[in-house]
Order: sequence, then structure tokens, then C-alpha cells
Amino acid sequence: MPVPHALRRPAAALTAILLAAAAALTATPAAHAVTTATASASATTAPRALLVGQSNTGAWNDLTAATGADPQGGSVYYSVRDGAFSGACGTTCENSYASFLADRGKQIEVGVSWKDNPPGWDGDNADKEAASQRATAAIAAGAYDRQFAALSSFVAAHPAATFLVRVDYEVSTPFFCTGGTDCTAYRNAFRHVAQLLRAQSGAGTRVQFVYHPVRGQFDTLYPGDDVVDWVGVSVFDNDLCQPYRENGTTYWNGAEDTAARTCSGYYDDYVNGNVNAVPHGYPVDLNILRMMWWAQSHHKPVLVAESGVQRMSDAIAADGTQSAADFDAFMRRLDTLVTYRGPLPNGVIDGVQTHFTGTGYDLSQVIRAVTYIDIDWRYGFDGQTSPGAPIALPPSSGWYVNSLLSRYPQGRATFCGMLGTAGFAGTCH
Repeated sequence: MPVPHALRRPAAALTAILLAAAAALTATPAAHAVTTATASASATTAPRALLVGQSNTGAWNDLTAATGADPQGGSVYYSVRDGAFSGACGTTCENSYASFLADRGKQIEVGVSWKDNPPGWDGDNADKEAASQRATAAIAAGAYDRQFAALSSFVAAHPAATFLVRVDYEVSTPFFCTGGTDCTAYRNAFRHVAQLLRAQSGAGTRVQFVYHPVRGQFDTLYPGDDVVDWVGVSVFDNDLCQPYRENGTTYWNGAEDTAARTCSGYYDDYVNGNVNAVPHGYPVDLNILRMMWWAQSHHKPVLVAESGVQRMSDAIAADGTQSAADFDAFMRRLDTLVTYRGPLPNGVIDGVQTHFTGTGYDLSQVIRAVTYIDIDWRYGFDGQTSPGAPIALPPSSGWYVNSLLSRYPQGRATFCGMLGTAGFAGTCH
């Protein structure tokens, strides 16, 4: 489940702070201070890519049946501990789906993972974070190079395919930074893995590397512009200011306008000649908007590496489907995220207090690829991978919901509208 974040500062206090900041900006703008009302998006003419997650052809088949078109690729997982394609559904289905995609010359998003099952870890959950930290340092030092041989060989054996390699995913300080604070090891691990896979596979630009942080720490573990090709982000219910229902409780992303389903925050604007903090209901998590602006400033395209509709209420039908309106609301917000234009929330970015003055910021071209996880979550994080598979999650779980696109005509229409109007390579037929 995504971790909620919110900006909780009284307007009066913010006003005082921002008035002082405005005076400082007038004199000498900070490195990341925005002093105009518009932050231009990077110009691009390349179409956006749609990828389907995850790990099995059932997801692929449902999405292609619902849209009438093949996506540009899909997503799989690779375990450093196993030295093989391996995820929740095991090695066989991961390897089969990777081959299915590669044989068709598709884009393959590979989630290289060690935090979920760190090499050398004995299974004690109390030691998992520390074990992941130790594995991170060991990977940076080359101690697990042999565990990447199968991935390099797979890349080399499929010259028609391209690969977007996430060097672990949803990376954060507790799992990847020594002592939870020193992130040098992760930066070095990312750099080492990128250099290793390029050298072993000989794939050149066919293999690209994705830095995929948790949304609130995007600038904390960054390995550097020279080794990062994409910035990744996960997008689930709370990330789009939608409700998440777990064990009878509805969770919102911080302080919400629950009727409008917006995330509460502020932006700077001029009021009677002074800079004031103006309350605003954002349609997207505030940290994601900051992250998109930051990626744009580093000239990196954003990959929505994971997106999926979780459970929003207790109104679940016998087949696991939920309210058509709720599913459609998620898809409308996904469209809003992909094409976002509007105000941006202030925050500390790259160690500098950043002030966004005005409402005209354009992030509409930052996201260049979206992975939608088109599965029935009730069967687990890879969906149903075989006929007659048992339900894997308890009925009270927030993941106990069928999110197959084919089950929601209204949401499907909104999704298809996004593909058509936002410049995706494939559209619905």
C-alpha cells in the first residue's frame, strides 16, 4: 500500500514564511527558486508508451482485448538473490512473460529487486532493512556480479527488445542507505549495476536504467544524471488522492477534501503585491508533482512504473469488481497526472527551499510511459497465473479487488480517451 504524504502547515504560518522568502527571491533567487509563472516542459515529439503489468500473459490478453491494440511492452521482476527472473508468481511465469515480450520485440520493464528478499538474509523480518542495506553495499562492491549474468544473457539474446531496468524499486533510506542515512552505497550500487549490465550484455542504448524512488525521497538517493535514463514513480489510489479501503477503514492521503477527493496543499501567488500561500486542492499527491518538476529540471523522462486501482470501498461484487464510478475516477486522475498543468506545491528539493509562484506550470510532457497493472488483485500481486488458482488475499484486504480493465466499460472509455488525447503510440480500436 502506498504511504500517504501530506503538506500540513497553517496558512498564517506559511504566509509569514513565504513573505520573507519572497523578499529573498527578489534580491537573489535560490538555485531552484522559480520566479516566473510558467515552467516549460521539455519539448518532445516521440509518442508515449503503454506497458502492461505484470508478470503474466493474462494481463496482456485482457488489456489487448479491452483496447483492441497491443501495448508497447510489459513488466517483469528479477531477483538478485535468485539470479533469475523471479517474483510473486515464481521463476517460471516471470521468465515466460519476459520471453513472450522479448520475442515480440517489445519494451520490457525489469524490476531488479533485492530489498524484498536480500541476498544473505535469514528471513527474520526484524533484520530485513539492515540485510537490504548490507546487500546494497555488497552489490556496489561487486560481490553479487554473478547474480546478474542471467539477465545480461537474456538482454543479449533478444536484440529486437529494449529494456527499462529499475535498479530496485520504490527505493528509500531505510532499505538502501547505510544506517538509514548514508545513501552513498545505493548510488554506487546503481552505478555499478548499470555499468555491469551494459558491459555484460553489449546492448548499448537498448538497455536503459530507471531510478525509482518512493515519492517523498526522490532527490535523496539520486545516483546522478550520467547513469539515470528515466525516473520512475508508483501510482496507486492514495497517489491520485483516491480512497484506499483496508479492513473496514478508509485511508486518505493526508488532510483531504474527501468530497472532491483532493490532496490539501498550498501554492504561492501574488495578493495585493505580496506573495501569499494560497490553499489548493491538488488532484495528485504533492510529492509526485514536486518529483515530476525535479525530473524535468534534470531533463529525465518519467516512467509510471507501477499503476493500479486498489479497493476504494466495501462495495465489492461477487467477481471482485467495485464501483464503476470509483474505477473511472482513478482513470480520470491518471489522465490528469499524465497531462498535468497547474500550480505546484512548495518544498525542499535538492536541499533548497523551492518556491513556485503562480499557477501556470506545465508538466504535461514529463511522463513518457505508463505501466498499468491489469490484473485481478485477489489472486495476488501477479494476478491469476493459472486456471483455477486460489484466491490469495483475505476479503478485507485493500488489494482484494478485480481491476481488470475489461470489467469496467466506463473506466475503459476514460483510459482509451487518455491514450488518444495524450499522444500514446497505441490507441483503442
